[in-house]
Amino acid sequence: MMIDYIFDLLYDITIKLKSLSIKYEDMKISHKVTKLIIVLTMMKFLVIFPPYFISGSDTLYLLTSKWDSTLFETIAKYGYIKPYLFAFPPIYPFLIHLVHFIFGSYYISALIVTNIFGYLFPIIVYKVFGYKTALLLELFPVYIIYSTLPYSDVIYLTAVGLVFYFLKKGKILPASIAMGFAITNFYSIAFTLPSFAVKLKQLFLKFIIIPLVSGFVILIWYYLSTGNPFYYFELERNIWGVKFVTPLAQVNWIMNGWFTTQHWTILSFELKPIDWLIRNLSFEIFFIILTIMLLRLKDKDKLFYLIYSLSVMIPLFFIIGTPAISIPRLLLAAFPSFHSLKIDRTWLLIYVITSATLTPLFTFWQIYAFFS
Repeated sequence: MMIDYIFDLLYDITIKLKSLSIKYEDMKISHKVTKLIIVLTMMKFLVIFPPYFISGSDTLYLLTSKWDSTLFETIAKYGYIKPYLFAFPPIYPFLIHLVHFIFGSYYISALIVTNIFGYLFPIIVYKVFGYKTALLLELFPVYIIYSTLPYSDVIYLTAVGLVFYFLKKGKILPASIAMGFAITNFYSIAFTLPSFAVKLKQLFLKFIIIPLVSGFVILIWYYLSTGNPFYYFELERNIWGVKFVTPLAQVNWIMNGWFTTQHWTILSFELKPIDWLIRNLSFEIFFIILTIMLLRLKDKDKLFYLIYSLSVMIPLFFIIGTPAISIPRLLLAAFPSFHSLKIDRTWLLIYVITSATLTPLFTFWQIYAFFS
């Protein structure tokens, strides 16, 4: 009887210790999520306050009514009233329209939708790749800007993040659904689909069904809305000047094309075509180095991360038109490459200072001359 009592006591102690351990782990996770939210919030002020010192009370309107932002808000308010608006998927405008019933303002609603997803994505990245990767990603100037301004990128990035999360858990169906949703928000992410065969092997055919269905639904939507299932591709070619070319032809287009040769200015500083080229090359080299460094990881999925990230980057080297101007933003889809960036506190401080310096600069560039 005494032995049974001792065993029961030890069992109860073990269960309680395990419960305390689980609670401690939950507290650590909660603490890190809180830190991610606080850090991103602080960096977002670098997007808002510098323009405020110049524009004052007009800052909010200035930040929410430029370039793609105003087009998304137009769709949310009036629908697809102009043919060129069909270049923009309907999910983000639909969410803006729903939120507008609460706040009564389309541009405020757009800001809210973007920032909700902007906070969600780093948390998902943390769950998949760890705290340091999520921190470095959310400190990246381009992410700070486009998770703050009313752009739709964070919606598809969140969906793709969920794909990686569910695949890590071995849940194929939710991963497939998330990928299908990502494609409905950003059609070009479909370029990455073959890379998932590296991770899934025989299960890839099961995974790809819903993304393919999503693509088919998109074509049906275009057919019902415009009479042409491939209308999007016509718009990209005829309105935005999109063509697949060689990398050298892309360089030539950036130096001599219709976009960069306009007289763009940031306050009193005039941009030259070489500025756009240097900007693109800087971001491309940064992501290429991070992606190659993935091979150094002791991670069973490092080849998958590598192939996926390359499938994001490579098409961007062979394109002209507005996507060639948007390369810094489009490279965010290669977010697994940040997993290779292992830096100590000194380099982290340098990274933070660099980000804090570049974020206001890129924000002004976006406001006055379409950064990306």
